[in-house]
Amino acid sequence: MKKIFYSLAAVLTLAVACGQDTLTVKGTIADGESFPEDQLVYLVDGNTVLDSTAVVDGHFELTAPANPEKVYGIVANFRDRSPRDRNWNYGLVAEKGTSLVTFALASGKCSVSGSPINQTMSDLNDQIGALYLEYRQNASQLADDAGEEAEALYEETMGKIKDLCLKTIDRNRHNYVARYALQNIIYDLSLEELDGVLAKCGKFVAEDESIARIRNCKVAEKETAESKPFVDFAGKTPDGADIKLSDIVGQGRWVLTDFWASWCGPCMREIPNIKKTHNTLSGDKFTVLGVAVWDGDNSASVKKMAEMEMTWPQIFVGDDHNPTDLYGITGIPTMILFAPDGTIYKRGEGLRGEKMMETVRDIINQ
Repeated sequence: MKKIFYSLAAVLTLAVACGQDTLTVKGTIADGESFPEDQLVYLVDGNTVLDSTAVVDGHFELTAPANPEKVYGIVANFRDRSPRDRNWNYGLVAEKGTSLVTFALASGKCSVSGSPINQTMSDLNDQIGALYLEYRQNASQLADDAGEEAEALYEETMGKIKDLCLKTIDRNRHNYVARYALQNIIYDLSLEELDGVLAKCGKFVAEDESIARIRNCKVAEKETAESKPFVDFAGKTPDGADIKLSDIVGQGRWVLTDFWASWCGPCMREIPNIKKTHNTLSGDKFTVLGVAVWDGDNSASVKKMAEMEMTWPQIFVGDDHNPTDLYGITGIPTMILFAPDGTIYKRGEGLRGEKMMETVRDIINQ
């Protein structure tokens, strides 16, 4: 058995010696006096430790197989603080070669040199940050009632960010920067645009769990777009009885359906508009329906209903993501207006805000 072990070790050593692609991290702790002598620094891939070492005189060195499609974590695991604390956990694209990393533990700041891919990601972050800062500065100069101007300014900013990220993706199709840039704009892409991006990137981008989930939601959103028939799902009433969407939708009335959660601030800010719509229009021709989602055992939903005087029918689905997955919902509140025959007549931002009641009234009375 010892013979086999030593032979395997020799093979591994030979593989490294023959030029295995390797990431080498040479680190410096800028304020090394704050680093306990008996603590280690780890290089991790998710929950897998790839290498570890002690810091000596403010310096350390870690190595692992390079993989530019991944981000490794450099973690200084202090006993008296969480290892997830941002001051001691830094993500580094696992680019082949030597990356020089300098940490300032007190501030949590980190700088990297010697790694073109990591520099590209840092530059992208800086450019996105600058665009958001410019937007906030310009928006702060608008009048309080300049809603359309503010919306146009926001759309202009998001357009610039989208263009920046798409150009960055084109130059980094086969490394982590493509995935990172895509995650910044993925909600603003149509399904066709997203598929176009994925077609030219490495498979690791499309296979990323979060990106695949959002793509699935975009497919579902297209399948439940305006003019499409409703898709049924089941849940519970606030009293615990079984209920299905089809018990209310497709029964001859217009149904304004609000997907919400008790912890969602924007959802709560929409309640006065929903309440006004319900109180003004509900009857033989129209009703409001709430669908409480992503909310555990629904006890908080019941409490919030009483607090906000939400008297319209409700379907509670707790942590069951099937209803939101079926309709491609990635953020709440989401409003969907179903026609009397169950067809999806309208959905999205056009049903929200102070003009909700007028918008719905005009539709159902046309």
